[in-house]
Amino acid sequence: MATEIAMLKTRNIYKVVPQPLGQNIVGSKWVFAIKWKEDRELERQKAWTVAKEFTQVIGKDYKETYASVARLKSVHLVYAIAAS
Repeated sequence: MATEIAMLKTRNIYKVVPQPLGQNIVGSKWVFAIKWKEDRELERQKAWTVAKEFTQVIGKDYKETYASVARLKSVHLVYAIAAS
């Protein structure tokens, strides 16, 4: 993990800024996963960062949330209607 952070710093991916007075800082965490093939051979390694949402305060850190999700059956129905 230290090498990844060093790489981000050398490429100027982000910059450190001072914390605004009276503001909550929402933490984050790295999540790692290993994907295996059926024959137990390594397929790929994945990593992503997620926010620690339990540290957020509604109305202060965010006002509303929205995540669009479509069922696969709905997508197939739209494709079938478009194809006809």
